[in-house]
Formats: sequence, C-alpha cells, structure tokens
Amino acid sequence: MSDLKKLSHFLARLLRHEAKDKGLDITPEGYVNVEDVLRLPDARGFEVSDIEKVVANDSKGRFKIRNHFGTKQIKATQAHSIQLESPELTPINNYTDARVVLHGTKSEYWPSIKATGLSRKTRTHINFAEGECVKSGFPPKCDMVIEINLELALKDGLKFYKSDNAVILCSGNSDGVISPRYFKRAYNLHTHEPIKLD
Repeated sequence: MSDLKKLSHFLARLLRHEAKDKGLDITPEGYVNVEDVLRLPDARGFEVSDIEKVVANDSKGRFKIRNHFGTKQIKATQAHSIQLESPELTPINNYTDARVVLHGTKSEYWPSIKATGLSRKTRTHINFAEGECVKSGFPPKCDMVIEINLELALKDGLKFYKSDNAVILCSGNSDGVISPRYFKRAYNLHTHEPIKLD
C-alpha cells in the first residue's frame, strides 16, 4: 500500500471516528486543523501537501479542505460515528430531490436486513447512493442493492440529506433503523435479478 493510500485510510478513520478521542478540536461542521492532524504519530513524516494530494485525488470526495481565517482545516464529508453539531448537509424535502435512493450491501446480510431493517449501527447515518455507478455511497464488494421508497419514508417523517460528495444520508428512526416497510425493491447488483422482499 502506498504512503498516500495509508494516509487516506488514516484520515478517513480519524475524521469520521477518532478525532475527539485523539484530543483534536473539531468544529461544529466536523473540521479539524491540518497542522493538528500532522502532529499525530500516525501522520509522522507527512506534510500539508500530502494531505492536499489525498483530498485532490480522492475520487469518492470523502474529504473537504478549507482555509478558515488563515488556518487550513480538513473534514470528512460523511460516514461519521462522531456526532457533529452542524454537519454541512442539504435536506431532501421532496422525493423528487433524489433520482433514486439505493443502499448497497452483501447478500449474506439480507436475511437480517429483511427482518429488522437497515441500521446505522455506530455511525450517525445510513449511507445511500443515487445510482449504481456512483463512486461514493456503495461499499466495496457489495453484491446486492436495496432501493428505498423515498416518497413513503419522507411522508412518514424520516429525514434524508445529501452530503458534499452527493451521498444520501438518513439517521433512521429513533432507534437508528430504516424499517423494511420502506424497501421498494431489492436486486442482485450484477445480474439485476429481483430479490424477494418477504
């Protein structure tokens, strides 16, 4: 694995899950100072330019950099387990605001998902994509897709958002779950063969 790839993995883990545990100051939007990141042992030997390369070359748009009053800051655009006060997310208020809402998963998880629904687990949101060909929103090695009935879910009060890198996010109900009631259809990602919902 290349050094920049290792840095990318470290940044994703840090900015999504560990920034507070590592003692970093995190803004309400999820930004941390780049210089503070570079002081951490896992970032030893890297420079600001290395972080800028990771952000510029990340095809999934997982990171965002800004200059805030002369200080360079970085954040993860989605997939946090850290609770942010003011994440920079765009609300989806109408089902026409998203072309389609798809969740990629592995078929081995389908019996559990079909029975209990999609869970955000330790993260703040469940991730979705607006299509199969997008770079963000589908986990690697998924082999099936669940389409959400966005119109019904919004009507019933579930909140959906779009992140800076166009991933659709939903925190689910009060238990962090999206019930199977909101599954419009499921199918094999490679063959598009339908998978029974019941």
